[in-house]
Amino acid sequence: MRKFPQVVAAGLLLASSASFAAIPVTLYKSPQCGCCEQYIAYLNTQGFQVHAADVQNMDGIKKSFGSDKLPSCHTMIIGGYSVEGHVPAAAIQKLLKTKPRITGISLPGMDAHAPGMGPQIKGSLKIYQLARDQVGEPRLFSVE
Repeated sequence: MRKFPQVVAAGLLLASSASFAAIPVTLYKSPQCGCCEQYIAYLNTQGFQVHAADVQNMDGIKKSFGSDKLPSCHTMIIGGYSVEGHVPAAAIQKLLKTKPRITGISLPGMDAHAPGMGPQIKGSLKIYQLARDQVGEPRLFSVE
């Protein structure tokens, strides 16, 4: 009977560590981009396990994953979605949780208040939905 509490404790430890497993992502970036390294460091602190792939043809990557109309400096693939630019972890987590019928999300350009770029100001970033058959103005992706 003395071993029972130890077995239960070991089982709880294994179950809790499995729930904290890092989420694997692939981030395509230019080898010359320094801000991408800052964003990768940010993602690692937010529970993502980043595999960075240096590529020369970022335009081709963006086009193949449907983020070429709202581009930024890097393109990330996670859970079957494309995430373009320095998108905050909260938006990525919402994307993965809600699983909308879109190609992905984008924070186009190089916003100074985005993760990996500078001090973040909550609510200052406009994140857009990506759709392969995009017609008209892009739709916002609400994080709240």
